[in-house]
Amino acid sequence: MLHNFKIKKIEAVILCAVFVFCLSACGSAETQITSTVSTSVLSETSRKKAEETSTTQAQTLFDETSGNSTESSTVTTEIRTTAGSKTTTVKPDKRIYTDANGDKAYIPEGFTVSAKKDERTINTGLVVIGPDSSEFVWIPTTLTPLKVRDFGSYIFGSSLSGYSDEADLELYKSMVRSTEKYGGFYIGRFEASKGTDGLPQSKRVTPENPGTVWVGLSPQKTADICQKKYPDNNGVQGFFPWGINWDTVLQWLIDSGCKQADEITTDSTSWGNYSNDTFSEGAEGNYTGAWEEAKANNIYDLAGNNWEWTQERHGISYVMRGGGYNMAGGACPGNKYPAALRDPLPGTDFHSNATFRLALFIK
Repeated sequence: MLHNFKIKKIEAVILCAVFVFCLSACGSAETQITSTVSTSVLSETSRKKAEETSTTQAQTLFDETSGNSTESSTVTTEIRTTAGSKTTTVKPDKRIYTDANGDKAYIPEGFTVSAKKDERTINTGLVVIGPDSSEFVWIPTTLTPLKVRDFGSYIFGSSLSGYSDEADLELYKSMVRSTEKYGGFYIGRFEASKGTDGLPQSKRVTPENPGTVWVGLSPQKTADICQKKYPDNNGVQGFFPWGINWDTVLQWLIDSGCKQADEITTDSTSWGNYSNDTFSEGAEGNYTGAWEEAKANNIYDLAGNNWEWTQERHGISYVMRGGGYNMAGGACPGNKYPAALRDPLPGTDFHSNATFRLALFIK
């Protein structure tokens, strides 16, 4: 009798321990990152389906409040849409950042989100910093779809007729697929400067931040060196922006409420280093990121400063965008060079006031 009583007592203790462990496990499944779904909070049917199609992996997630990363064992990432929910697998070399508004961006391995409060919101310019300290801004195509736009500002012609991106290039196709899959791409926060490794970087260049804005490079050479950026990073691909990327950035400035349409298409003087602006005091294009007035959603010098090459074509010419420091931003008859302007020039030309901007897409 005593022997049987001890056995039953031990069994009861074990059952209590199992019950407490289950409660603890359920509690620990909660997370502040709404885009991450733990297997313990999935429905039984969804959990079994996820186990059949996915392998549990460690994924680094970002808490918007602290900016610190925490390891969490997850199976899938759930992206909710108005039509229900779509489940996709997230590779370990990508992380999901969720800002205070619930908007999301993919952060490549080796990149960090800026610690500055005004650089942590996607709709107003999420800034990420690369392993070489280059800075980029996430362009959310969930808000502004990736597409070519007719802003009505041309040196040659009066419409998009004759202007085109080389959409048959494999890199272009990869960029489009990536943007559709991940909901955005990255654009350099600054005009390109030359790194010690001979590759482009996106860093502030001012008297206090020495460097050299990279001018005088042909579009063909530009495309090559942009692709070579971050060669050992499996989560991100460098590229030289096409017209479709430039148009999407400008439209995003409008859609997010940062700029009015006429500040993009007609007169960009108020936010660009032009010959007729009120803040640069006649400065040339030696700097990038030098004036806060020339910042839009945390991106500097899209308007004025140096012309910027793109991969967009017009016949045999490549198209430059943005205008230059020696031009008027607008309001001058016959001399208007707003940010949206398309100016095609032969790609063999080396211009002392033409630079470019490095961009990235998620692999």
